[in-house]
Amino acid sequence: MDFEEVAVDYFSDTVGTGGKRILTSEECGDMREKISSTTKEYKSPFLEASLWIKGEMLDIQGMIDAIKGRENTVKKQVSRE
Repeated sequence: MDFEEVAVDYFSDTVGTGGKRILTSEECGDMREKISSTTKEYKSPFLEASLWIKGEMLDIQGMIDAIKGRENTVKKQVSRE
């Protein structure tokens, strides 16, 4: 917000008159609150990726356990026959 004030005042001929502002005009409302609430909703992509990888590893471990269980069942079945 401060950057906009300084930049507009420095680079425009409307020093001190307010001019058309994007972030600090009354027309856009409380832009500071909008920006802070939006950034609070962001999620870390690294956290999402780690949860996804952990889920995939658990799926693989589940498949390995299922295959081992089937092998044990087949061995017991063959030994009984």
